[in-house]
Amino acid sequence: MNVRIAAVSVASAALVALGAASAVAAPAPAPSVTLKANHTTVKLGDVVTFTGKTTGLKQGSTVTLQVKSGATWKSLPVTAKVNHSAYKLTDKFQKKGVEVLRVKDGATVSKAVSVTVR
Repeated sequence: MNVRIAAVSVASAALVALGAASAVAAPAPAPSVTLKANHTTVKLGDVVTFTGKTTGLKQGSTVTLQVKSGATWKSLPVTAKVNHSAYKLTDKFQKKGVEVLRVKDGATVSKAVSVTVR
């Protein structure tokens, strides 16, 4: 009888320990950021507002707007602070053509969006 109680106690303790370990070991989701432009086609000199949401980025961190130039990304002097997991920034385009843009915070980058300037 005591052997049965001891076996059940050991098994219960092992299950409790295993459950606690798996609850603590759950990895945090990777940081992410989205990007959306309020217009995808604009006239030369028009202002475009970019908005997005973030997960895993600290409150007050800075996202920077980048433009694709050939095979590389160049940071523009356009930044915004993350506030309540969201941000908003604007830019004015002075060159005709298709601009491919993204936002970046450290190693976290958004998917690119295109804006056609006519």
